[in-house]
Amino acid sequence: MDSEILKAVSSIVQRAERMIDDAKIQSTYEEIGVIPLLNNRNNQIIYGRRGTGKTHVFKYLASELKEDNDIVVYVDCRTLSSASSFEDSCPSRKYRSHAIFRDIIGEIEDVVKQYIALNAPNNSALALDALEQMIKATSIKESKKRDTRKTEVRGRTITDNVGMKCSIPQLTLDFDSKVEEESTAQTTTSYRMEEHEKLVFPDINYKARELVQHLKVNIYVLLDEWSSIPLDVQPFLADCINKSFFAIPHFIFKIAALEYRSNFTIVMQNNLHIGFELGSDISSNLDLDDYFVFDKNPDSITAIFAGILSKHIKSELPEGYLDKIKITSTQQLINYLFSNRAVFKELVRASEGVPRDMINIFNLAYFDAQKQNKNKIDKPIILSAARDWFEKDKFTNIDDSLNYVLQRIVTEVIGNRKARSFLIRRELERNDVIQRLFDARVIHFVKRGYADKDNPGVRYNIYTLDYGTYVDLLKTAKKPDGYLPLDENVSSKDLVVPFDDKRSIRRIILTEEMLKLN
Repeated sequence: MDSEILKAVSSIVQRAERMIDDAKIQSTYEEIGVIPLLNNRNNQIIYGRRGTGKTHVFKYLASELKEDNDIVVYVDCRTLSSASSFEDSCPSRKYRSHAIFRDIIGEIEDVVKQYIALNAPNNSALALDALEQMIKATSIKESKKRDTRKTEVRGRTITDNVGMKCSIPQLTLDFDSKVEEESTAQTTTSYRMEEHEKLVFPDINYKARELVQHLKVNIYVLLDEWSSIPLDVQPFLADCINKSFFAIPHFIFKIAALEYRSNFTIVMQNNLHIGFELGSDISSNLDLDDYFVFDKNPDSITAIFAGILSKHIKSELPEGYLDKIKITSTQQLINYLFSNRAVFKELVRASEGVPRDMINIFNLAYFDAQKQNKNKIDKPIILSAARDWFEKDKFTNIDDSLNYVLQRIVTEVIGNRKARSFLIRRELERNDVIQRLFDARVIHFVKRGYADKDNPGVRYNIYTLDYGTYVDLLKTAKKPDGYLPLDENVSSKDLVVPFDDKRSIRRIILTEEMLKLN
């Protein structure tokens, strides 16, 4: 194998946050139609599983926005010290959310000061003063007097004296009884002054508005890895952001999150909300998973993944190296690396719509081919690499109880029905088992809200099992059929048609009972 390409493959950066060069971020980004939907002044949430490229999208978007001379504040929520230091047993959700909010404000402060230092706008002094006042409004000191009352009973003494006198010949009885009881109590009242920092939202909003007016720019805040923030704190943090910035047109927030690990709002009495009101305060209709469903359009997804792989390899090669070895197109590079196009398509299928998984499986396959002294990657190598990646990256993240449920699903869907896709009722999409299997990338989303004509009024979500769950069956009679044509050999009652081109899957509906942990 070519030593330069070998070196390039081993140097591929598999996570966008590890790319420190903006030029490399731009050169490795494959546009799938997302940036035009994000490059606007709307507050937006972008969903997507781990590995689908949310961070890469944000990094590329940031580079595009900077070219328009806008201020871009990229925040990786995993690095917020307050977010990582708080646990459920720590202070109140309100206090924790305020602390995280101050961390975000600190990130905004750093980037704005850097912008002013480099660009020296006309109203720099006024902008810096507005920024300083905005920061102060996030840490207003508030003192409260707390008193503690303590009552002590010192003791109790009881004395009982009884006397009797008797005289004869006349009987005279004289009783003398005295009972004494004594108790003492002392009440102590102590006072303690407690000092808290509070947020003054009207002041934050007013000074933030002044800041963008003086600078005459838009300030984009890109909050990546939102789901790393504790789930119970998220709506209170969202509320802080909403009250401080959402009424200011020149402050724009974009949030990247895992859909089932996000909680943006709490609905109170009288329909009052804490946090974001989805659809009103912020849009949430962009999901990267929708762009990478292999079975929706296999040829299109294969072409997109070819572009991703080609750009990552090219970015690690010396300038002009591919031209030197007479490779001038993406397809030529794919032909150079794989024994045929069908083998690369199998790699894309094995990645199940996750670009990071595709790069990792390719990496394993490439070096496996080298160890076998093969010039090109063939299908057996892809199958082996996909199996290894499933075992090392996915299966290790599943505990015994979750694996038991997964095997139950595999037995029913693949073993009994020779398929790989299944349906669940829409209301089960937040079932903890489904979410955990989805997060572990051992099941994959195909279609949301499918309306089955044979069950009117009932909506289903369609999922498919990961390639790694059945890769060992692909050369046997037990391999799943996958997508089937509608023909006279299969009853239409046994099929559903989730896609517009009439490709069909077997109707396999999993019940809540099948999803229960032991």
